[in-house]
Amino acid sequence: MERMQPHDTEDEQQSHNIPPNGVVRDQRLITQCALEVIQDIQRQRGRAMQPRDRMALKLLTPRNAALMVKGARRHLGCRQVSFDILTDDPGLGAYRLVPVGLHVRNPETGWWSDDYGIGRFLWNLYLGEPPEDGMQRILERLFGLPAKELGPACTQLAVRRQEHDIQAVVRPDLALYIRRHKGSIETSLRRLHRAQGLHRAADLGLDTGGQGRMALVFGKSRRYAITFSVERA
Repeated sequence: MERMQPHDTEDEQQSHNIPPNGVVRDQRLITQCALEVIQDIQRQRGRAMQPRDRMALKLLTPRNAALMVKGARRHLGCRQVSFDILTDDPGLGAYRLVPVGLHVRNPETGWWSDDYGIGRFLWNLYLGEPPEDGMQRILERLFGLPAKELGPACTQLAVRRQEHDIQAVVRPDLALYIRRHKGSIETSLRRLHRAQGLHRAADLGLDTGGQGRMALVFGKSRRYAITFSVERA
């Protein structure tokens, strides 16, 4: 967890003087706040948060989270979209991709992993970003395809009009707010392979403990991978 925190610059060190009121846009303070949430919830409950929630909080940035300071109280909020990836290939049938791990490539230590949790894919939306636009952005990153190739004729996007709010007073001085939307993506395994986003986990050097033999590699630097299992839909 510590290696995901950025190093301080002089500007960042100066910005650590938190204003008494207002929105904080400093990456280090957002990361610090998110890690406090993770640690405090584990301490209070006696067990860790769900792995995918833990990872989603670790990946918060000023683009997809808001840290509001009101006097001695901090309010950390974000929006997320959880979704299924469903595939249907002629001759192969319909399958559901179930995420089992998220991996970040550190050049010095190799792949680092945080259990993602069996279930749905989870992604942070940008501030002010409609869920449909967020899903399109996610597709582009996951599949490595430009927006023009992600039209309804090829890939179906469905964002269900369901919102699930999560609110928690973690400490008297720290509150958490999450709004989660639900959606689904329909594509094909052949399409993922053609986009060069689909890989065998073993070929990437990922140790999944027998789970998640396949992986989607994404990000501008291709440093991130989600391993998943394939189940009959």
